[in-house]
Amino acid sequence: MRKLILLILATLLLAACGGNTAEQPQATQVSLPTRTPRATQTLLPQKTSRATITVPPSLTPVPSVTAIGINDPRPIKISFQTPDGVTLRGYFYPAAQKNAPVVVMMHQNEGDQSLWDLENSGFLTWLQNWPPNDSSLPTPSADGTLPVLNPILTFNVMTFDFRGHGESDGERSADFSIYLTDARAAYQAARSLPNVDPGRIVGIGTSIGADAVINACENGCRGAFAISPGNWLGVDYSQSTAKLLEQGKPVRCMYAVNDGPSPAICWSIEPNEYYKIFAYPGIKHGMTFFVPRKMEADFGKNIIEFLFEATR
Repeated sequence: MRKLILLILATLLLAACGGNTAEQPQATQVSLPTRTPRATQTLLPQKTSRATITVPPSLTPVPSVTAIGINDPRPIKISFQTPDGVTLRGYFYPAAQKNAPVVVMMHQNEGDQSLWDLENSGFLTWLQNWPPNDSSLPTPSADGTLPVLNPILTFNVMTFDFRGHGESDGERSADFSIYLTDARAAYQAARSLPNVDPGRIVGIGTSIGADAVINACENGCRGAFAISPGNWLGVDYSQSTAKLLEQGKPVRCMYAVNDGPSPAICWSIEPNEYYKIFAYPGIKHGMTFFVPRKMEADFGKNIIEFLFEATR
């Protein structure tokens, strides 16, 4: 009986071991999908700079001037003559639309028209206000100090060098009154530029240019923005300004507290509906106001509000 029990147990043990010899299934290895290489992005070539075109503006535009297609914001070189035969040279920055106003910029003594873009302020192109070439938003100018403008606002801009300065002919004179001749010629030349509204001409100037934009704004000029004026041209600022205000032409005067005679000159006229004064602390004069790191926070706002009032 004992042998029989041992035989049965042995048989059961062999059966159990045989059951464990079956091979266990292995996990199926799944291959990852092959990554498709990304298409190489090819950058478009940058636009080359615009060819310089010399345009001699006059009271009556010549056919070659009117034939120029203005569809590019890059500046066009211009030249014009004063009544005493001096050739002055400058640049015309077209507006984004036809029949837009013209802003004539007049620089200070010992300077030239290149100073309008001190430290790449972008002030002139900001006034042009051309839309971006792509769908991106406009880039703020002067490191963001100049505000992004409404697309409907666009201005032609004309810069030039007074005689004896920069690219213009002639000699510098100790008698600054001669620059008034240049200023009048510049306003006259602006009216003959292609695709502009000759009835909407305004001036922005610094130092001797501040006096010039006001003193020369008797006829055909809609208003003037004077930065650091000083009666430099031998013409009384208050008298010239009063005449413009009587005609309903807006005038602005800007100065820094430590700016020579400019504070007293600006306050020689009481502020009113057409005349506003902007005073700032510190030591600044003329074109220093256009340097981005020194530009006042409301500088662009004051400029645009003046231009809108003068050219509407």
